[in-house]
Amino acid sequence: MEPVIQNLNDYTDKATKQTLQLLVDKKRKFEKFKKRELMWRSATLLSVGLFIVYIYYFVISGVSSYSIAFSYFFDREIHFYIVMFIGFQIGMVKYLLYKKDKAEKEYQDLRKETVKRSDDYWKQKEEWKSRHEVFEMMKKEFDINLYHESK
Repeated sequence: MEPVIQNLNDYTDKATKQTLQLLVDKKRKFEKFKKRELMWRSATLLSVGLFIVYIYYFVISGVSSYSIAFSYFFDREIHFYIVMFIGFQIGMVKYLLYKKDKAEKEYQDLRKETVKRSDDYWKQKEEWKSRHEVFEMMKKEFDINLYHESK
């Protein structure tokens, strides 16, 4: 458990701390997939761009007709492997996009549930008055907004 969450005041019980920790874990999982998806997307765009530049300068511009360029492109085995590699990258981007969206949905659902059930987590009047400290800490330390259900 995060030390900041573990050291929360006496008005926050153990179950609430566990929920907050789970929320932090889901946020980190979402951020991890977001970062990985961006990295793979950038690598894919770079690969496609370099391949297009290669095709233009070494396949198309050096020949007199497009049929010769077309046959040159398909005669080289390395072109097949490059296209397969780019296809793998595109598939990886789609997979990571799916995982990122799934992680974001899980995170947002748990965050919204925490906002909705905040009156269950802080039942006593003294607890309810001190919950803003927990909300501020979550916003400051982990960039998790528990004040409103919307993003």
